[in-house]
Amino acid sequence: MKIKVCVGSSCHLKGAPAVITAFQEAISRQPSEHAELELGGCFCQDHCQEGVVVRVDGRLYTNVTPDMAESLLKEGVEPGE
Repeated sequence: MKIKVCVGSSCHLKGAPAVITAFQEAISRQPSEHAELELGGCFCQDHCQEGVVVRVDGRLYTNVTPDMAESLLKEGVEPGE
């Protein structure tokens, strides 16, 4: 699974660093069989007014807060649940 958090200026100001930290913490709690998790930053996703913008395996999520990281990660790791 690939998670990309926008770190462009608008998303940065809206809390992207805290969202990244929340994903890092959520990933660290995942079982080792989910080791293929990749977290990275990206630049503008053309939804600046709706930041923080996150893509999980290409799927776009807007207005992401640190509290949402765990559920977005679980949704990607366990699709359909």
